[in-house]
Amino acid sequence: MTGRAHVLPAALALLPWPQAAGAQDAKDSASIVVTASRRATALIDTPMSLSVIDNSTLRATAADDFSDFAHLIPGLSYTDSGPGNKRYAIRGLQSAGEPEVALYYDEIPVAGLPGGALDTGDSQPDIRLWDVDRVEVLRGPQGTLYGNGSMGGAIRILSKRPVLNKVEAGAEASGAVTDGGAPSGRLSGMINLPILRDVLGIRLTGYFRHEGGWIDTTPNPAIKLPQLSGQNVNPEKTYGGRLSIGFQPTAAWNITAIGYAQDTDTTAFDLYPAYAQAGDPYIAKTYVHTPWRDRIRMANVISTYQLGFATLTGSGAWQRRTLDRTTDTTRYLLSVYGCNEATWNNGCTTPATFPAGSDSRETVEAWSGEVRLASSSKGRLQWTVGGFYQSSRTSRRVQVAPTDSAGNLQYDSASGDALGRLFERDNRDGFKQDAVFGEGSYEFLPRVTADVGLRWFHSDRSDQQIIVQQFFAGQPTGPQLPQHFSQSRLFQKYELSYKVPRLGLLYVQAAQGFRAGGPNYPGGFAVQAPPYRADSVWDYELGWKLKLDDARLYWTAAVFRIDWSNMQQLVPTALFNYIQNAGAARSEGFESELTYTPVRDLTLTSGLTYNNARLVGPQPLQSTPALQLKAGEKLANVPDWTANASVAYRFSLKRGNALTARLDGSYQSSRGNLVGLDNPAYFRIGSSALADLHLGWESSHPWRFGLDISNLFNTYAPMSAKALDSNLVSTVTAARPRTISLRADISY
Repeated sequence: MTGRAHVLPAALALLPWPQAAGAQDAKDSASIVVTASRRATALIDTPMSLSVIDNSTLRATAADDFSDFAHLIPGLSYTDSGPGNKRYAIRGLQSAGEPEVALYYDEIPVAGLPGGALDTGDSQPDIRLWDVDRVEVLRGPQGTLYGNGSMGGAIRILSKRPVLNKVEAGAEASGAVTDGGAPSGRLSGMINLPILRDVLGIRLTGYFRHEGGWIDTTPNPAIKLPQLSGQNVNPEKTYGGRLSIGFQPTAAWNITAIGYAQDTDTTAFDLYPAYAQAGDPYIAKTYVHTPWRDRIRMANVISTYQLGFATLTGSGAWQRRTLDRTTDTTRYLLSVYGCNEATWNNGCTTPATFPAGSDSRETVEAWSGEVRLASSSKGRLQWTVGGFYQSSRTSRRVQVAPTDSAGNLQYDSASGDALGRLFERDNRDGFKQDAVFGEGSYEFLPRVTADVGLRWFHSDRSDQQIIVQQFFAGQPTGPQLPQHFSQSRLFQKYELSYKVPRLGLLYVQAAQGFRAGGPNYPGGFAVQAPPYRADSVWDYELGWKLKLDDARLYWTAAVFRIDWSNMQQLVPTALFNYIQNAGAARSEGFESELTYTPVRDLTLTSGLTYNNARLVGPQPLQSTPALQLKAGEKLANVPDWTANASVAYRFSLKRGNALTARLDGSYQSSRGNLVGLDNPAYFRIGSSALADLHLGWESSHPWRFGLDISNLFNTYAPMSAKALDSNLVSTVTAARPRTISLRADISY
């Protein structure tokens, strides 16, 4: 990494430039209306650590998916398993099991795919951001209002609603070139039509993405296995859209129905550092082709009724996701037969089984509903009460088989069985959760408000597994004993806040967040793996939101300590992993975010976070010394430091035209891929710094044009890492090399 890349965030923060299209000045940022507290409040009056990216900023930064806006949010990091598959982390909280960060699209609480070990938080979807109204990122536990999986926070992606009184339309097209990669292109469109003025309307969006690949596979002369060869082997095609129907039968009653659809076809996304070449670190080293086919369908109906004293909201949601993917299991099978990539042709007992791949089809289908009543009249007492229910079913069929000479798995067209199959197991899982919750605040002294929240939660999860075929003859097959686990818990929140006259808000809180427990997959273990219990955190936090320098400077910050008990942790055991409750962990740190408008049309923003997330106290004993966890070891895949900075400027021209410029920089420090330092699969991911440049021209007509350069300095920037193929090979996902795109959009 270049020296200038290391100092980029600091340099941006110190630039003396006195707002680009979509940038918010400090006053506007503080007054943004959010619904993170389940009622509409101004950002500066909302006593929680919260960042918001509105539609204009998303457009100004050409943000199309999660990775395009994550670097704008202080303290938000993620593990990337490929397009549309993320694990999010806030305040250093990351481990296996249910999500640590709850993900909502509108009012849809997203349920994850099962994966190989019911690690559902490892596979959160990533739907394109075309025609999104705003993204709200809530930092810190949100157990009272958002429930299961929100121990680190919550991400809410809120789409634009139908406008009932006017016609709107928009379209965007762009083309891009990537350094060392293939060209890309995108098309998007939107139309908003009132059917009955002020009563009924629809909003329809659609998009298509063709992302050119930039990862290569190159034969290595030291390897005796058949090898793949190709350039730009990770192309992606995504298409989808959203239909929203708005119905306003009375002035007090609104109903919105939203439907999502997205299909993605791509292939391997992982880089293999051990096989990197001089001048080209973007090298994959699988021995089989690894297609990835992702199908997402979601629907949401939201009804709000104004009762005068309160607002009654009812929401129903449905989601279905199917993922077909192939991963490489060649290295693991080589180790089973006592050889490796260099000796397979003279040291293996059955070399005809190599290369081999693991094919899986995973599905999740979930129904959920929530009803809540929130006070709407002004007064010293404000409250929200409600109930929530979700039922989901997941399934997973996994087959391991050798590939043909071209590196592809072959299938029987009638049964779907992989030809030459070596192993198969099928799982069916059910998960139900229900909760009742309430949160109330009371201004008991002038400008001093107390807030108390409670949530009672019950979960019930089951698993049925069938071993269809084992690797070795004579091993048991057939249905395994059904697994079941249920648990009930009460979670709490307490907060005091003080409105500082003419300045802003101070608050102090103690709040819990939690994740549900469950059974482990039973197959593949010499001893039955026991279920794992719910884990939870207590967050102790002091925060403030201030408007300074005649409201030109908006500063929000928080100092926190999080105690994590019964932490769920993934334990590797040869081909199969399982989840267990480890000991305790702790994350201590701070986060700070500034928006400053020194002069009109110029906005400076910066963010800085630090979290020391580590194990504390005794950890459960492991039979394998290399897997033993120890106090002081850092949590996996989360950097201690993250920083971001932006400079945005708008230069007005004659006749309503304008030029815009925006420069964004981000940094994250190094981190490990696993918790245990002695684990042979442990390795560290280097620090990374990135910069993006966005230039635009706004016409007095409805046209806009933009030039976007992502990864401006063409830096190799590892973003996350994993040990794959049963922990025998280290892989990373990295930011795309420098990509230059031209875009044009029109709106009416």
